[in-house]
Amino acid sequence: MKQIYRFLFIAIIALILTSCKKDEKIAIDNLIGKWTVANDDPRMAVDGSITYRFNSDMTCVKNIYDALSNKETSIHRTYVLSHDKTLVTLYDENKIYTEQYRIIKLNTKEMKWENASPNDGNEDKRLVRSSDQ
Repeated sequence: MKQIYRFLFIAIIALILTSCKKDEKIAIDNLIGKWTVANDDPRMAVDGSITYRFNSDMTCVKNIYDALSNKETSIHRTYVLSHDKTLVTLYDENKIYTEQYRIIKLNTKEMKWENASPNDGNEDKRLVRSSDQ
């Protein structure tokens, strides 16, 4: 009987340890720089790109390139980080909210965003550091 309890105890511990998701590390010092939105869906054709350039003066430039029309649009924003540095909110020149994301992961090469306001039409994003800093 003791062996059954021991086996159950070990099985429960193993299940708990394997089911716990590790928190992604957020190194907010890596935010400054240029980030490109990555396309992770191989079924989706890419006909452009979106980049965000975060500056240390709390400004951000969002560049949208449409390859079909060969047109590039630059949108200037300011951004605010939450007190715990896990939420980034972008504002237009009139200080009106445009985008808000919870930072799930941030390191020197990759950043993951979860849309914090699902009704605003924005989507979760995975960004990769651009080589042309």
